[in-house]
Amino acid sequence: MMLRTLAPSPRAARLLPALLSLLTFPALAAEDRDEWQQPERVIADLALRPGAAVADVGCGTGYFTFRLADAVGAGGRVLAVDIDDGALQDVRDIVANQQRTNIEVILSNPTDTRLQPAAVDAVLVCNVLHEAPAAQRPALMQNIAQALRPGAFLFLLDWRQSHEVTFDPYDKLIPREDLVQLGEDASLALDAEFHYLKYQVFLRFRKPLQP
Repeated sequence: MMLRTLAPSPRAARLLPALLSLLTFPALAAEDRDEWQQPERVIADLALRPGAAVADVGCGTGYFTFRLADAVGAGGRVLAVDIDDGALQDVRDIVANQQRTNIEVILSNPTDTRLQPAAVDAVLVCNVLHEAPAAQRPALMQNIAQALRPGAFLFLLDWRQSHEVTFDPYDKLIPREDLVQLGEDASLALDAEFHYLKYQVFLRFRKPLQP
């Protein structure tokens, strides 16, 4: 009897990198993401007002996108940004199925979010920067910063560089000090840090009111 290997579906192929990433975190593989990500608490700490415009940069298949859309309400706007059009198609499908009117999908480039200057009140970047090549990170952060309105906030979450977080390759993890430096080099000021997430650094940067 011949055995035939089936190619994964397009959706499975898109999810495979994320699944492989979880396999490098034994604790994560055994936990539901909602347990360690605490999305409701994270969204609450963004303190988004109804009607706000917010960008979810590196949104993937929309883990935070739809929670952000609920937070800003029908009068708000969420810009779901990613370089993976396949992942964005999942977002588009959910938007269509749920008849969402406050989510816009944007296919970006590695260093260009394609967000308009001074267009948003907040940007969320979760578990994205460590995947960007080190040489591209400053340009990406500069591009994100230019999309913020004066006084607006960047919320940056990424894996904590700690031996409690087993990541392969470990060198991809970015030290907290380097994350802070990336924000400051983009002319943003670190003004808060949240310490309750089990595996992640959670930083809040503010764009100055005056250049």
